[in-house]
Amino acid sequence: MRRRDLRKGGRSLGLLAVAVAVPLVFVTIRPVSAAVLGDTTISGPSPFAGCSNAGLPGNVGNAEVEPWVVVNPLNPSNVVAAWQQDRWGDPYEGGAHGLLAWSSSDGGTTGASSSAPFTTCSGGTAANNGNYDRASDVWLSYGPDGAVYQSALVFDEFTSRNGIAVSKSTDGGTTWGNPVMIDRQNQKSFIHGDDKESITADPYRPGYVYAVWDRYSNQNPIYTDGHGQNANKGPAYFSRSTNGGSTWSVATPIYAKNNGTLANQIVVLPNGTLLDYFTEYIAKNVKGGVAWSTRLSELRSTDQGAHWSLHPIVVSAMTALGAFDPNTFAYIRGGDGLFDVAVDPGSGGLYAVWQDRRFNGIDQVAFSKSTNGGFTWSTPVEVNRTPPNADPYDEQAFTPSVDVSSNGTVAVTYYDFRNNTGGPGTPTDYWAVTSSDGGTTWGSETRLTATSFNAQMAPEANGVMIGDYEGLTHSGSTFIAAFEVANDDPGNPTDINLARFTP
Repeated sequence: MRRRDLRKGGRSLGLLAVAVAVPLVFVTIRPVSAAVLGDTTISGPSPFAGCSNAGLPGNVGNAEVEPWVVVNPLNPSNVVAAWQQDRWGDPYEGGAHGLLAWSSSDGGTTGASSSAPFTTCSGGTAANNGNYDRASDVWLSYGPDGAVYQSALVFDEFTSRNGIAVSKSTDGGTTWGNPVMIDRQNQKSFIHGDDKESITADPYRPGYVYAVWDRYSNQNPIYTDGHGQNANKGPAYFSRSTNGGSTWSVATPIYAKNNGTLANQIVVLPNGTLLDYFTEYIAKNVKGGVAWSTRLSELRSTDQGAHWSLHPIVVSAMTALGAFDPNTFAYIRGGDGLFDVAVDPGSGGLYAVWQDRRFNGIDQVAFSKSTNGGFTWSTPVEVNRTPPNADPYDEQAFTPSVDVSSNGTVAVTYYDFRNNTGGPGTPTDYWAVTSSDGGTTWGSETRLTATSFNAQMAPEANGVMIGDYEGLTHSGSTFIAAFEVANDDPGNPTDINLARFTP
């Protein structure tokens, strides 16, 4: 019997439900399926197996999570992916032994691994800026000159040191340079430091690279209403390099209103305008406590980040419930409260996706688009094709990614539980859906996992960690997805797979 008294983090999820007024919108489905060109495991045995855990329990060897993937604009056969290697789980959750990269010269069929020295486990020292205990939140971006940048959140477990570091590769991700520190913090604890950085190389200006992140604020968190983490989020910070990552501007807050930001991500319009997207937390004092809301917001810069708009454009409210295991009701650490965004370099069309419960009370994939440079956005619609199920908890869809190919085709990827039977384990799959007309109509789904994997095998890290994000990019008209799968092997609990597909 599958319980219905659903709980997450000790709080009844039913108590979190809110009424959301949403215009009725229909999405047209075309019976067209994409072709999967291959689903390959690109991770292997950890190269950091001999790394010291400093006497702490909780490190999960051979656990790979949160991949990102990019393609060289000068060589479409050069694919680079990266992920967290040996994720730390409970009770000392946070980061990994290091970040591992994988580079392919044949479009993603075969490749080899390498690592930037962000941590002592991966060859870091005080001399090369890599003497940190752990790394997290890997992000990749290719510049128009063929240089690829890898950013990381780096920190110590026993000291107050943390910050944002960037490593550069000029040989297609085969080797990586010493990290350059964009920001260094010495806060009272990690929960008051930097978090969730991303990096964007300007596709129209060689050598211009932009980094953005949030910094846990010195606002006083309010734990009594169960939203202490949200209350602790802080301002959006920005830094840029104009010389290919050799030096960086002083980290500057570009938005510090309401209650803070999370998951800042910059895209560049064809006219050169920078758009920074972020999850914005809104706290409002009401009788009897604090009312919370979350929305996806956008800032703009027309001078390569020297100045930013004062007031954000609101893309949409975000009302994620959070994914949960439909069998055990354990919280799935996925993309709830986060998002992904992509721009079409041809048309300038913008596309955003995130988890949202507005459609049927559990998380589905919400999609919105802008055809006027981000000034206005369409009413969100559900785009995952997860079928109806006798148990509605199997209809969850979570951790979406979005990308636009060279011919303007939009792809969205996500996980769901449609193949769950209620038996042992929790069968989970990864899917893709595409649109050839800017998100007006959508083809049928394509399954990217060759077989279902058991989500219960993923490491425990403040929840069963499927990951806050997964990677999606393209090479010409072929999409390339990098995503986490779990294995029925405690000694190798997760891997990173790479799937290529065409509409």
